[in-house]
Amino acid sequence: MFKTEEFSSNIIRQATNEDSEQIIKMLMDAASWLKENGIDQWSYLHSGKENHEIESAILKGTTFVVEDVTGKLIASFNLSSEQNDWDFELWGNNDDQSAYLHRVVVARDQHNKQLGKDLVAWMIDNINLTNGSIRLDCVGHNQILNRFYKDIGFRFIGLHDMGGTLFAKYERTIG
Repeated sequence: MFKTEEFSSNIIRQATNEDSEQIIKMLMDAASWLKENGIDQWSYLHSGKENHEIESAILKGTTFVVEDVTGKLIASFNLSSEQNDWDFELWGNNDDQSAYLHRVVVARDQHNKQLGKDLVAWMIDNINLTNGSIRLDCVGHNQILNRFYKDIGFRFIGLHDMGGTLFAKYERTIG
């Protein structure tokens, strides 16, 4: 899916079953931090009911991890050129050249190092996609994340109501 696996002094690779526990922990830690800071994003992760979906994405090969030089996982994300059920509901049925980005997470000890920003920039530069786009969403009222995506060049597409919660849709054209 990418032109290179090298990201700064780190390696990006497809996640394996052995990474599941660490990925789930990173996501849970992020969800807890968000909640502690009054941000309602990923609160559903606290129940553990989504663990099967996370594990399923790993098995499908759509989950990637960032590994530092010591082999420690420092970030994870999902990226797929195929729409999942969530993407169909949010974006409609699209057969264009797009990739859908979900669950970008950075390990707690890596915060404030611009890793998330650099990782998304790396994806944009290295994705094997011609004349397409990367699409993503976040909770509409998460001002910090909405500002982050705008600041790194994603275009706000609009809001979509999913069962009473508004989700902001973003897109970045590639090629």
